[in-house]
Amino acid sequence: MRALTHLAPRAGAGDRFSECVDELVATLRERAVARGLAVHALRRLERDAFGKHTPFRAALEVAGGDSDDTVFEDLFKGLGARIADVAHPDLSTLLVGRDVVFIEPPARSPVRYQYLMRRNASFTHESYLERYRTIHSRFGRITPGIQGYVQLHVDLGASQRLAARAGLGVWGCDSVSELHLESQETFLRALAESGFGTEPIADEEIFVDRARSHDLCSAVEWGARIG
Repeated sequence: MRALTHLAPRAGAGDRFSECVDELVATLRERAVARGLAVHALRRLERDAFGKHTPFRAALEVAGGDSDDTVFEDLFKGLGARIADVAHPDLSTLLVGRDVVFIEPPARSPVRYQYLMRRNASFTHESYLERYRTIHSRFGRITPGIQGYVQLHVDLGASQRLAARAGLGVWGCDSVSELHLESQETFLRALAESGFGTEPIADEEIFVDRARSHDLCSAVEWGARIG
């Protein structure tokens, strides 16, 4: 299992938001180590080419083997109250799920593209994930300029329960598509040179609510290795 929380800062928070993220990372790492979990911080790139309409500016990732979702309960409890002065708890996420790995990423890729995806009404959560895994994944596998490709399949029930415990508002994304990158520049150059992109978007229109889905590109600050 893996948990992701994406934080949406308040206008005017400035450096206080970054300081809050620093404090959260330190606290989560202290709590997580006894549970055999690793905590990583993702900070949205200053010149993110993807997230112009995305509210999130930082994300925290907690990962650690095959534990069930209960391992995350105490880690995130009360998180909404802790960020409320500098971020919007109701606009921030808590997403818990399991990874489906198509291209094994390197241990510590420096940049990650994330796409928080929601299904359209033609699909149930289960049929959406089936199509995403068995059909749409072919585009991720041939995307140029990437080091790894992982789908996080969100457990909606666990995410809703843990988000309520944390005091965060967003839990209903169906999946997160993640591309591990050497750099955003390398990725963009590879996309431009290949002409890749129109066919995956056309396929998304079949099963994804694209207008309600958000993407962003972040630098990754890796925590200590566990195990």
